[in-house]
Amino acid sequence: MTKKEEFTTVAIYSKTGDGVETINFQMLASLANAARRCDIDLNNVMQELKLEIDMSGDPRKRMSLACFDSLFKSVNARKPSRHFPLIFGDSFNFDGLPELATFVTSASTPQEAMRVLDWSPKLLHPNLHFQIFNLGNEVALEVKVFDPEGLYNDLPGFVEASMSAVLKFIHLLSPGSHLIKRIEFRHAPLTAKSDYCDVLKTEVLFEQASNRLVVDSSALDLPLPGGIPSAHLKAQAVILNRLLPDVEEQTLSKQIRRMLKSRLSLLSEPMESVSQSLKLHPRTLQRKLKVEGTSYAALVGEVRHELACEMLKGSVMDIETIAANLGYSDRRSFTSAFVTWQGISPREYRNQQ
Repeated sequence: MTKKEEFTTVAIYSKTGDGVETINFQMLASLANAARRCDIDLNNVMQELKLEIDMSGDPRKRMSLACFDSLFKSVNARKPSRHFPLIFGDSFNFDGLPELATFVTSASTPQEAMRVLDWSPKLLHPNLHFQIFNLGNEVALEVKVFDPEGLYNDLPGFVEASMSAVLKFIHLLSPGSHLIKRIEFRHAPLTAKSDYCDVLKTEVLFEQASNRLVVDSSALDLPLPGGIPSAHLKAQAVILNRLLPDVEEQTLSKQIRRMLKSRLSLLSEPMESVSQSLKLHPRTLQRKLKVEGTSYAALVGEVRHELACEMLKGSVMDIETIAANLGYSDRRSFTSAFVTWQGISPREYRNQQ
């Protein structure tokens, strides 16, 4: 089993100056919905935990794992009518992220939409880690909850809520499909097994080696009705530029790569367009990139290569459209470049996937 991808984020917890935990509006909406479905007085829980509403508007702020642990314990003590962690995940407020919903629902294939998992840790919680494993006929999405202090690693209630939220995302992507084969949890059942089947509606195994959701790999490439490539690309640009701004110090080459990926039109424009956006003189930009051991032309080529492979594997766009999206004047120029990168033509590459 080979690890394919891993995504992490930096933790920024919601606390006031005196250390009181806060909750943002999107999370509050999800919790309130879940509380109603479980017949729980959320206001009473918030008062007990001294939870306040976050007014900073910082979308990166999240409740700490310690706070989630206290929340689940407080709700459970009130004997909810349904298993709260699963209902909480199933109540995740995708409507509060219309760009994300558009990205998912306009995808041409499940594989294309799965890129949202790159961003989910930042959109859901900074201690949430996803790893994707290719298992031949199956693909496993492993969910890990990492606590630097080691107190709340793989917190069961949080893992269950995260798994339920991912499952909701998949159902949003392809309603009524049979993508999901089973769900596996490391921990023992926290409630009756029938409660898991009632919400998750798939086979659920407990006390397994890892927490993961397993899907049929062949189903990931099936075309989805209603795919809108142009809307998909525009939603991606909005997500990268507005919902997931880079907050960590990074190299100039990483900045440029992100810009090129989020604004594909730049791939066909001169370097001056990028330098102007970065407020750098073109010669300064070239000099800085040289110090980093690369060049603007090399970055454009790398981004085109990466996106070309993604589009050929994860979408039903024809090769002419892919070539145009990547800034090539015609299919022949794109094919020539792709053969240089991969040693085979775009059509041969797609047929091998």
